[in-house]
Amino acid sequence: MRDICLIATALLALWGQAAAAQVPGPPDCVGKVSWMGPPAHPAIPATAFDSPEILPTRSDDPALDDLLHRAASAMGATSMAAAVGDARGVWSGRVGETDQPLYWWASAGKMATAIAILQMVEEGRVALDDPISRWIDGVPLGDRITLAMLLEHTSGLYSANEEASVRADPRFRTLGELVDVAAREGSLFCPGQAWRYSNTNYWLLGGVIEQVDGVPLAESLTRRIVQRAELTGFRILAPDDAQADLVPAGEANAATGEVPANPAWVGAAGPVAATPEAMIAFTRALLSGRLLDRETVVGQLARSWPMFGQPQFYGRGLMLYEPPDRPGVMWIGHSGGAPGVRTVVVWSPTDQAFASVAISGPGSAEAVANRLLQLRAASRGIR
Repeated sequence: MRDICLIATALLALWGQAAAAQVPGPPDCVGKVSWMGPPAHPAIPATAFDSPEILPTRSDDPALDDLLHRAASAMGATSMAAAVGDARGVWSGRVGETDQPLYWWASAGKMATAIAILQMVEEGRVALDDPISRWIDGVPLGDRITLAMLLEHTSGLYSANEEASVRADPRFRTLGELVDVAAREGSLFCPGQAWRYSNTNYWLLGGVIEQVDGVPLAESLTRRIVQRAELTGFRILAPDDAQADLVPAGEANAATGEVPANPAWVGAAGPVAATPEAMIAFTRALLSGRLLDRETVVGQLARSWPMFGQPQFYGRGLMLYEPPDRPGVMWIGHSGGAPGVRTVVVWSPTDQAFASVAISGPGSAEAVANRLLQLRAASRGIR
């Protein structure tokens, strides 16, 4: 019972829901602008990205099985799945709906979009300081917004999914429609002046990927990531995806009028469906240099910006976490959230392990990952 309370209350409070960032009003951007937000997190050591080979063998761990079941019950999740991978192998478990093998990972899928853009930079086909106006017309202040700003969420662009008419009419929208919403709402601050999470940034990056590769986003990401890393139990969603193999989202918040998002409509802002084990394989493929050069990967967190007043920081398609109950510990990975969905996949250099958690319904994926990593480390004698 003590562990249930720990997961359901204390840890949940540590990873609270993101509040809207305070940013300047509509800008008058003339000349050079100054940074107005909190300072960036210092670059982390390159050795933090070093991870062991993950053995493909099944690693039984009754303590993790027990934790997963009690966490799902305490949080009221419809379905919960998780995996932990380290040098001993991969433990995985599921509670609730098991007929469908894959979960939608929401914004954790932004890692895939960022990787494709950074691959194109390595290929010399785009540059991080290219303005988005080179590729897409009609973007507010598009001649000043660079691909790097889009990756880091420092563009100032309004997140089109937050607009009232979009929320009232959930459906697939073309990139042109999403750009029109952002243009109507205007920029929130001058490019490079502050930080604010915006799905519009990644929808625009998806448009760049399609233009450069000359194929639909799902085809490009499948070739660049799924095939290159030889991933199984992992696929990229297309707008017409039937989703028959996806675990349904849990109930959304009736009090706010939210409805579960349709994963196939989210595009480059969250294009991944996968098992928890596959998300670990994907993240290790990134950190081990199978998808990007090591220098590029380390550069993803060379500068990362504070997020929502939480112990989280955003770089170029990767997040840095500092679990507040574990001083000196950090994680590298990405979280995802949508009505009825919570996800996270991280690498913990301290614990020498990966963890991934997907939840349908309420709960905190980060809180569960935190406890799973602690238990796994304790069983290996790591403190």
